[in-house]
Amino acid sequence: MTAPTDSGYRQSHQGCGTEYHSQFSDNPRRRMMWQIEQAMLENVLESTRQQSPVGINYLDFACGTGRVLGFVSEHTNTATGVDVSDSMLEVAATSAPNAELISADITRDDSPLSGRHFDLITAFRFFPNAEPGLRSEAIKALADCLSPGGRLVFNNHRCLSSLRHRLVRLLTLGRKGRTGMTRHEVLQLVSEAGLEIERVEHAGVVPEYEWLLLRPRWAVEWIERLATRLPLVGIAENLVYVCRRPRAATVHRHAA
Repeated sequence: MTAPTDSGYRQSHQGCGTEYHSQFSDNPRRRMMWQIEQAMLENVLESTRQQSPVGINYLDFACGTGRVLGFVSEHTNTATGVDVSDSMLEVAATSAPNAELISADITRDDSPLSGRHFDLITAFRFFPNAEPGLRSEAIKALADCLSPGGRLVFNNHRCLSSLRHRLVRLLTLGRKGRTGMTRHEVLQLVSEAGLEIERVEHAGVVPEYEWLLLRPRWAVEWIERLATRLPLVGIAENLVYVCRRPRAATVHRHAA
């Protein structure tokens, strides 16, 4: 298919690759968040294995450099990564060598994933960055790719109700701290796609920036890991949503 001509988030990572991938090992906060997210994904994999005893067919949407794809694919029967950035996919080929990689925009009618279904789909660091219209198009396309009872796991790493975003808006008199999604916007997005939220996990309660880190790091990381066990979803910045497609779900595209 031809590459999309849209500006905006669809094109924001064209030409990125190695530099983006290294941020999740080089930046202490991103590295910590990724370690916490891995534990969350392991729990999702265990639940999915119990319901898919013959094996898991897995898709990573907006897979980027294959960070999530490489981790999850080690525990699934099949693995597919899709992204619109060829430079990202070049790195993903190394991060997830056993995965099928597809350069495509699945919101288009000629998507190469049309007719294919997956037991588990992940979409990390996409929805809060994307424009509202693109969010809606993407989640409906992903819902159509889910097998009945399948799970979609995505995160809102810029939750606008988090403690950090509230502090930023307060300190800047509302000029900053408005990029991301509210919890209500996520609920509406999931509902419109015909999905159900199974559970919400969280991380990121300490109000710090990736480029303005608090010290000592061991204390920050201890607090963050403890916070994942406490009912602090209302102030956390990174919310991970585990959604399911009902077994009688409505198909959103290609309807008769």
